Amino acid sequence: MLSFRLKTMSTSISRRGFLKLSAAGVAGATLARLEAEAAEFKPPAGKMPTRVLGKTGVEVGILASGGYSSITDFPSDELAVKFIQDCMDAGINYLDAAPLYGHTDDPRNGERRYGKAIGKRRKQIYLNTKTMERDADKAMRDIETSLKLLQTDYLDCLQIHRIDPKEDLARLGKPDGVYTLLRKLRDQKVIRFIGVTTHMGAACLKKAIETYEFDTVLTTFNPTKERREYEELVLPVCRKQNLGLVAMKIMGGTTKYNNKSTTGTLGVLVGDGKGKAAADTLLRYALSLPIHSASSGMSSYAHLRQNLEVCYNFKPMNNQERHSMQMALNDSDVMLAYNKPDYARA
Repeated sequence: MLSFRLKTMSTSISRRGFLKLSAAGVAGATLARLEAEAAEFKPPAGKMPTRVLGKTGVEVGILASGGYSSITDFPSDELAVKFIQDCMDAGINYLDAAPLYGHTDDPRNGERRYGKAIGKRRKQIYLNTKTMERDADKAMRDIETSLKLLQTDYLDCLQIHRIDPKEDLARLGKPDGVYTLLRKLRDQKVIRFIGVTTHMGAACLKKAIETYEFDTVLTTFNPTKERREYEELVLPVCRKQNLGLVAMKIMGGTTKYNNKSTTGTLGVLVGDGKGKAAADTLLRYALSLPIHSASSGMSSYAHLRQNLEVCYNFKPMNNQERHSMQMALNDSDVMLAYNKPDYARA
C-alpha cells in the first residue's frame, strides 16, 4: 500500500512538472512572437486624422491608446514600451491610463509603463488618468502615485472613474470631495482638465455632467441595443456643453476581467455570426458618431495595424449603414465583458 502511494505521488509531481514546463514553453513562444512582431512592425501608409477635443481645444488623433490589454499584458516592460512608442509614432497622441489598469502581481503597471515610454515626448501627447477615490485626501494620494509612475509633474486630464448609479453625486462636490480637489489642482496647474467616466449607466452619467462642470467624458459606444442609451441620453448633453468625448468599449470590451489575461483577443462583439461584427466595422461605427476619439485596448500589433488602416482611411458611415449595424446587433446574445459579475475594469 505504501509503495502504491509513493508511486501515485511521484506520478502527480511529474504531471505538475510537465504542466509547468508546458506553460513555460507557451510563454516563451508568445514572447518570441511578440518580439518578432515588434521588430518587424511598420505602420501602414497614411496619416492619423485629428479632431479638437471639445472645449479643451486640444487636437487629438481619432484613435486613442487604451491603457489596458497590451499595455498591461505584454510579458516585459521593454515590449510594452516599444508598443507605446510605436503607437505614438503612428499618430496616436491620446494616452489613457488608470490606477486600475494592472495586475495583482504588478499593480498599476499600465501607468508605470506609460511613464517609461513617454520620456522627452511628454508635450507631444495628451495624458489622461483617473481615480476611483471619492474622498479628497485618498484621491490626492492616488494622484500623487499616478504622477510618480507616469513620470510627469502635470496631467492633461484627471477623470473621476466609473460613476455609479448608486453613489451620492452631491458627495463629489463637498469640501472633502474629489471634484472639489480636482478644481483646486486645476487652479494649481497640476491638471489641465477635469473629466468623468462610466459604463455603469447612461442616466447617472447624464446627471453627473449636468451637475458638475466637466471638460471631458469617457464612456461606452457600440451598436448593441443596451448601449444605445448612451447615444440617446449622453451624446446630446455632451454636444450642448461642448465636452471632449472619447468612446470606449467600442468592440464590447475584451473577455479579460478579474485579472485574467486574454492577450491577443479582440472585443467580445468581434467575430462572425449572430450578434457579432467585424472589428474594423465596429471602429468605423464609433468614429461615425459625434465623438472626438475612440479608445482601443489593442492587444497585439495586428490589432494596431488594423485600427490604423481604418483611421488613416476613415470614411463615416451613412445613416443606412449605422442602422444596419444596429439591427444586426439588436438581438445579440453576447454577454458584454463588463456585465459579468466579477468584471473589475472600466
